Amino acid sequence: MILFSHGDLSYEVDLSRPLVEELAQSRLGEMTVPAWERTEKKRLREVIVRSLPPTSSDEPETLERMRARLREEAHLATYLQHPRIARTLGPYEVQGVLYIVSDRVEGTSINTLITYSQMREKLLSPAFCLYVGAEVAGALHSAHTCKDENGAPLGIVHRDLNPARIFLEPEGGVILTDFARARSLLPGRVASTLPRPQGDVFYCSPEALLCEETDPRSDLFSLGLVLLELATWRHLYSTATVRPDDLEEALTEKVKGKVLDAAMTAMEADLPDHAEDCILRAATFTREEVDELTQPLAHPLRAIVRRLIQRNPEDRYQSAAEVEAELRAGLAALGAPYGPKEALDEVLLSLTGASMSRDVLGPTSESQLPPNMVTEEDIINERDSTP
Repeated sequence: MILFSHGDLSYEVDLSRPLVEELAQSRLGEMTVPAWERTEKKRLREVIVRSLPPTSSDEPETLERMRARLREEAHLATYLQHPRIARTLGPYEVQGVLYIVSDRVEGTSINTLITYSQMREKLLSPAFCLYVGAEVAGALHSAHTCKDENGAPLGIVHRDLNPARIFLEPEGGVILTDFARARSLLPGRVASTLPRPQGDVFYCSPEALLCEETDPRSDLFSLGLVLLELATWRHLYSTATVRPDDLEEALTEKVKGKVLDAAMTAMEADLPDHAEDCILRAATFTREEVDELTQPLAHPLRAIVRRLIQRNPEDRYQSAAEVEAELRAGLAALGAPYGPKEALDEVLLSLTGASMSRDVLGPTSESQLPPNMVTEEDIINERDSTP
């Protein structure tokens, strides 16, 4: 079935393959589906197609805001031209239906690799963590420093950096995906109806969780959390060893007000139940806890991750380029080459070991469809609003 055509290309859904697990649709008719990009004679590549209908009899204003947000996402993607960033093309409007097309990334997410390493009961190497971190930092630097046609900074912040957004390709390359929730300074942006954390709260920076202003250093904090989990299976926001009452007692009156406001926002935005715990941990974790969590890491990964996950943005690295340089220097200091081939070899070994494990849960679902489609609350804020 042909969804739509644009120029010499068509986008085709393969009705012979099961779509029950892969097709997603929102209450206002937004649809996300895997498809083939093809010419008249042959299929070229697999993609992800997202679409929005032209009208909604129930909520026309909300739908129009969503359509504007989707157009903005596609416009922003035209500036994200980097080999380590998955592409998004469009928007295309056919018979009133709005479409955008994204790369369907081949490979395995870091989220799944963490699960496999746990199943195998063997951590991935410091070299692998340094390599993945450096590749992601390079992609972030490109995004953070994008400028428009007039040379004006676009101020892009990913805001949803987590292990499910990072993929290891079949040849060992690393791809960063899904800038759907990115903040930017594109002209004519649609105002948000509710300032709230964007993306997976378990990997949000403290300032994002407390509904404060975010900037590129917020993405660096999220990268630090990803590397910490990849290297240790541990997480800064875990409450397994602390009591919520003890955390609340540690709050000053000023911070307690911020936490309460953020918790109310999380409830209004219908964020997951664990969002409140993440907010409380983000407001109370100490430098000593950061030191303890990162202590098992090998040098220099320990020092890099430790600096990335400081609560105060001023205490972190100030640019993704700085992070990339440190990670690559750490990788070089190991004395043996480590790149795509070595990363792939290590992962293949990890997958083999995990497949032989018993009495463990299955691996994380490897759906490559965006788990969170555009909603009214995903509209990006005006420049002078709280992100």
